[in-house]
Amino acid sequence: MPFSVRILRFFGILLLGVCALGVAGITWAYLIEPNLLFVRQVDYRIPQWNGRGRPLKIVVAGDFHFMPTPFDEVRALRYVQRIMQLKPDLILLVGDYARGSSKNASMSPQKAAQLLQGLEAPCGVFAIQGNHDFTFGWNNWKKELTRIGFRILADKSVLITLNDGRRLQLSGLLDSFRYSKKQLPQRHSPNIPHIVLCHRPEIDRILSEGDADFIISGHTHGGQIRLPFNLLWFEASPDHTQPYTYPWHISAGNKYLITKGLGTSTLPLRFNCPPEIYLLTLH
Repeated sequence: MPFSVRILRFFGILLLGVCALGVAGITWAYLIEPNLLFVRQVDYRIPQWNGRGRPLKIVVAGDFHFMPTPFDEVRALRYVQRIMQLKPDLILLVGDYARGSSKNASMSPQKAAQLLQGLEAPCGVFAIQGNHDFTFGWNNWKKELTRIGFRILADKSVLITLNDGRRLQLSGLLDSFRYSKKQLPQRHSPNIPHIVLCHRPEIDRILSEGDADFIISGHTHGGQIRLPFNLLWFEASPDHTQPYTYPWHISAGNKYLITKGLGTSTLPLRFNCPPEIYLLTLH
């Protein structure tokens, strides 16, 4: 066989292999990985509690991006079932229940609330707004989530008292392209741990030292598509030029717990970045 023919055959086989790998990768990213669900366990020691009392189990979930399809109805029920299997003391939802910017692209607040109403916890279910939740109007989302017993934190703070007397301050911010200092509720006391919920992990400029023990956020989707060695990463945060780190991210001295979320945005793909919820245990 002439050398030139062997070269052509080699490159032909190589091209076929690359194409097959590409098809397999896209199939995985579109049909398989977005339908996985991982529970990531994270532990955090609260210095103000000095090891007193039993651990507090918190589930953190966000970026649902529900579409108006029967498949997403099943997806929502599966999330509820898995979360309740974890027997959390507290559930925190960090926004983006809607998908896209039009009503045709997103599940309605009424339907989403109907599917999520199985979520409950002894210390409550708290929710904040995401940037996509202007679809159908945030007031409609707030109305429906409140109707099923969720507590909405919109530039507000609550003080949770546990059965053994320990206390926890929980604050939540309305989503904004530019958070302002006046949105942040004042800390009750440095002796009471303070956790802040904000959809975008970009509130460094409004935080002063000691304002919060840590921040819980979503929004980034973890990159959604991540090739090894960060050769390609897509994050839903255009002002951020470097990859976030997960689960903990340090920025300007502030500590963020960032979830990669459950749904997809822009591209209906996930690769090397499966959907997740956090089981955060406070000690």
